[in-house]
Amino acid sequence: MTNKGIVKEVNGEMLTVVFERHEACGDCHACMHGSTNCAKHTITLKGKADVGDEIVVEMDESHIMAASATAYMIPFAGFMLGLLAGYALKMSEPLMALCAVAGTAAAYVIMRMLDPVLSKGRWEHKIVSVKKPNAE
Repeated sequence: MTNKGIVKEVNGEMLTVVFERHEACGDCHACMHGSTNCAKHTITLKGKADVGDEIVVEMDESHIMAASATAYMIPFAGFMLGLLAGYALKMSEPLMALCAVAGTAAAYVIMRMLDPVLSKGRWEHKIVSVKKPNAE
């Protein structure tokens, strides 16, 4: 998956890049952590470019699929485990539902704690090209 952005700040080897929302993005607003305006988002990545340069970054699609699977399947597994635990303990349906919600919440917390370890270096964007603003 590739996306074009404009370099807004250079700090040594770290670039701050602003991207327009990609066409493939939906309306989940995850790019802005719950914001209702996802037209632009900013990332910091390692590379060499100057302020104002247009860069194209790429992320391996297999990593995108793995991230999606992790984001959806771990909470679902927590939901199912909570639901099955409530069933195994012969709880009433409302209590089973609460166990399912608690299992989902616990899975989400575990996922957030493991994310830095599991994703270290895997979700990084790689610069494909750098184009100067006056280059045609």
